[in-house]
Amino acid sequence: MRIRLLAFVLLSAALVTAQDLASSSASTGGSASKGVELSDMNRAIDPCTDFFEYANGNWRAQNPIPASMVRWSRRWRSGETIKDDIKVILDDAAANKSAAPGSTERLIGDYYGACTNETKINAAGLKPVEPWLAEIDAAKDTVQLLGVMAKLHDIGVTVPFALGGAQDPHQPTMVLADISANGLSLPERDYYLGSEVRLQEARTKFVEHVTKMFRLMGADEAAAGAASKIVLNMETHLAEASLDPASLRDPKATDHKTTFAQLQAMASHVGWDAYFEHLKLPKDVALNVQEPKFLAEVDREIQSVPLADWKTYLKWQVLNSAAPFLSANFVDQDFAFNGKFLNGATELKPRWKRCAESTDELLGEALGKEYVARHFPPEAKAKMQELIRNVLAAMHDDILSLPWMGEETKKRALAKLATFNVKVGYPDKWKDYSHVAVTRDNFWDNVVAGRRFNVDDNRSLIGKPVDRGRWGMTPPTSNAYYTPLLNEIVFPAGILVPPAFDVHASDAMNYGAIGVVIGHEISHGFDDEGSQYDELGALRNWWTGDDLKKFQERGSCVAKQFDGYFIEPGVHHNGKLVLGESIGDLGGAKIAFKAYQKSLEGKPRPANVDGFTPEQQFFIAWGQWRGDAVRIETQRVMVQSDPHPIGKFRVNGPLSNLPEFQQAFSCKAGADMVRAERCEVW
Repeated sequence: MRIRLLAFVLLSAALVTAQDLASSSASTGGSASKGVELSDMNRAIDPCTDFFEYANGNWRAQNPIPASMVRWSRRWRSGETIKDDIKVILDDAAANKSAAPGSTERLIGDYYGACTNETKINAAGLKPVEPWLAEIDAAKDTVQLLGVMAKLHDIGVTVPFALGGAQDPHQPTMVLADISANGLSLPERDYYLGSEVRLQEARTKFVEHVTKMFRLMGADEAAAGAASKIVLNMETHLAEASLDPASLRDPKATDHKTTFAQLQAMASHVGWDAYFEHLKLPKDVALNVQEPKFLAEVDREIQSVPLADWKTYLKWQVLNSAAPFLSANFVDQDFAFNGKFLNGATELKPRWKRCAESTDELLGEALGKEYVARHFPPEAKAKMQELIRNVLAAMHDDILSLPWMGEETKKRALAKLATFNVKVGYPDKWKDYSHVAVTRDNFWDNVVAGRRFNVDDNRSLIGKPVDRGRWGMTPPTSNAYYTPLLNEIVFPAGILVPPAFDVHASDAMNYGAIGVVIGHEISHGFDDEGSQYDELGALRNWWTGDDLKKFQERGSCVAKQFDGYFIEPGVHHNGKLVLGESIGDLGGAKIAFKAYQKSLEGKPRPANVDGFTPEQQFFIAWGQWRGDAVRIETQRVMVQSDPHPIGKFRVNGPLSNLPEFQQAFSCKAGADMVRAERCEVW
């Protein structure tokens, strides 16, 4: 996510007018009047009691989660529909076997063609990864094994640590070498350490899963069982030395600038001289070690764990990484644990869809260039840019009006807001994949080639000035993000489709859906994590002491609120873990509503649509876009490791704090959707 940072002037930002939107809609042959999805709503529910159920309870009841999915809503369905569009692109490319070597069409066509040739993949079995397993076996001592480990890092098997390029938080114009903890197969550390029954069960199932995978590799039952216990034991020791997910959200917890000499002293048995030589990195390059305690544990295990056990661990990591790309027996076992047990899906996605996802993951901008050409018209980008300007302007006004923030801090906050860079749709400059060696003969080799490209692409940035034109998501991705070190918000083309964004929808609907997403990403610049970075992207305090204390108190209110949201008896969200996303949702809804109200100034009040006021449409749009049904298994993983709350609480949580919501639906004090202790940050 190393992307361009441009000045973004807010004070004179013009708001989108109703005529602008009508004109945009007219250019696509529609009218800007589409309102809420009436058939989605459960009108038997009081919106002041459970707005999540009111807004789209009928849709969830009539559209159960498909067997291959772990979440489902109109939003998630739109993401899957994009893959249908991608399939057409890939089918066309795969059919054209005469495309020029090195061309985008040849690259994605050959990759997809090899991936969809399941007969050939099944016939190959384990053979594609046997050279890697043999190289691990051939290591005669720790030094040789560390050399194999470096080669595994080249293809994205980054265990037990990873080294990549990242912006220097103290000199954000430069890229340093960042060393992070890795090497755990389960979602996060408490899966290894927690005493809860569900976590103990996960460990038991994990051992069974690893045993079955080693059996598929040819080991007998006794050897496979012993191997699984070695893997669990090594990963447990690594987990004990790891930070938990909530702690990892604090940038100061992973900020440890280090010299090469200090790195050697920290973990003297890793063989850093040879490792840096393999990566072709100079020893005087700027370095950061995210988790020194973890690296010290890696060093201890290199000294104390037998060579044979290390080989077992690395073989498992290769197999775990490669399993989704091997023959059906490996794919099925991988899915049985990771897809079915951990997340609750009951069947694999179709082969073509998994291949489309893999193409996007490894060759995303090559595929994305064609996706944008077919599915993202210039007028959609222009309209989205104007909506963003409106929400940024609303944030500007909001900061000015905050009663709890002093003038000095307001000036710094406005300075940060004024430097927000906005990216919409796709990169200005596309990556060059012409030298990536892809054929139709060996799918795993293609995966390795794609991974090598991405690893090398990232490493090539180290020690150089930040390239602000780069993107952290591919154009077809149905998502958005904020990067604090670049102070930018990014909206790929894949999210700019209904129900998030629709040129035929009423303004209230667009502001309530994509507008809240825009506000959410802007708010990330001022959440508990983003607020620690200044307008240049440097990790530096810009708050007065009094204002920082008030801000943290307001954040504590949000954390406390989400601590109280249970997914099942005894299992609730971790308020500190989801604090950033929850501040983003709360600020996003408030700011987007302000932007919508501001866009109406000086104009006739819009008519009600389908019996709903514009204000009601705004909030229903958010409830209908964010109204995810989530499998309980996935919810259990989320509360342990995901900084995002589940959909129900992302709808009801922020809206229950807003007086504007209470007014729109005439909710009485004491209603479930009207919190007695309202939280307000932005």
